[in-house]
Amino acid sequence: MAIESKRTALRISRERKRNPNYVLPEPGKNQKVMDQRIQNSASIVYSNSTKRIKTELKSQHMGKNLFPDYTGKYKGGTFIVAGCGSSINTFDDLSKYYVIGVNDIERILTPDFLVVVNDYRTFARGRWDWVKNSASPVIFSHLNPPGPMDRQDHLVQIKIGNRGNVNLDKMDSVDHTLNSPYMAIIIAYQLGASKIGMIGVDFTPNHFFGDTGTHKLTKNLRTIDAEYDILGKELGKKGVKIANLSFESGISSWPKMTIETFDSL
Repeated sequence: MAIESKRTALRISRERKRNPNYVLPEPGKNQKVMDQRIQNSASIVYSNSTKRIKTELKSQHMGKNLFPDYTGKYKGGTFIVAGCGSSINTFDDLSKYYVIGVNDIERILTPDFLVVVNDYRTFARGRWDWVKNSASPVIFSHLNPPGPMDRQDHLVQIKIGNRGNVNLDKMDSVDHTLNSPYMAIIIAYQLGASKIGMIGVDFTPNHFFGDTGTHKLTKNLRTIDAEYDILGKELGKKGVKIANLSFESGISSWPKMTIETFDSL
């Protein structure tokens, strides 16, 4: 059963198309050509037309299931969970961290792990292409597959857990709230993270790649923030250090700090 049937509010905000003839550029191996096509577009205001955040892939595909193939395999690692909020544009280099991204994060960086829990039909036009062609070594989803994918052999199955009842040590499932970075944080813990910082989990207007308008979950922010608060406290009980590295983020329950301070924790 698709997760949409369990929590219909979890979906990608639709992009407002200012030019009916505009087609989002498809991702590909030739980054310079792709960036030029983005830069030449006038239909969506891109704030990072030529920018990519530096990452260094440190993960590898080790099996078809999160549990037991990956749980604990990255014990002691420092993880960055990357959402698609506009604040991600303030970062340049995440190469020393394990990065878990969600959805079409590959517009700006290639993550060690990608989390996709929506069916491809819920993505706005062009956004799925970035998932379809993902170069991430490990792609987590409960859907098999979530949509057409060029590298389906890198898909890793997860089992959806509960909402509002965090059980971090139930390694055979991943609890959830209304947005996928929450699940990515739990996956980071299950992989063995000792520190988790999140970026781009903002719930403010616009995605990092364009003027996409008000976030559809803004009205649910108080509830979501409370759930992040519970999750953060549960992680703290396990000895995991946490931080929100995006000062403009609407998630106020996690301590906000610079990435330099996060490194010193």
